[in-house]
Amino acid sequence: MNWEAAGAIGEIIGALAVFATLVYLAIQIRQNTRAVRAAALDSSIQAASLIRSDMFNSEELTELFLLGNENPENLDEVQRYRYRNLVANMMWALWNFYSQSRYADLSQDRWESQKYVVARILNSPGGAWYWKEFSREFEDDFVKVVNQIVEDENS
Repeated sequence: MNWEAAGAIGEIIGALAVFATLVYLAIQIRQNTRAVRAAALDSSIQAASLIRSDMFNSEELTELFLLGNENPENLDEVQRYRYRNLVANMMWALWNFYSQSRYADLSQDRWESQKYVVARILNSPGGAWYWKEFSREFEDDFVKVVNQIVEDENS
């Protein structure tokens, strides 16, 4: 065997090693993508669950939510502040679903299923008050989507 043949064999072995490495990396990227999607879904669910858990564990918070939904003007200043922040937390949890479906490759179906929650919250008098006063705290794309959801629900 001469040096040219040995060099050719070395190049073939090197090419096979590079190919095997690329296959391995492709598998790792695929697994990582699945893990990122699962983490995105988990973070969205955790955000929503935390709010529900807080309301479940606090009769006072549940009453505040129900009263605020009916008429936020009947709440005193402290209650209105707490109600506003409660609804804000709900909307940020919903924004999390929305943004994860756009940026983290979370299934669009996950966001679609949350549109009913958006409509239920914002079609109450208190939710409508909150959105009118504080929707500017959210990015424009989300505001447009939410406004369309509310409009569709009311037509």
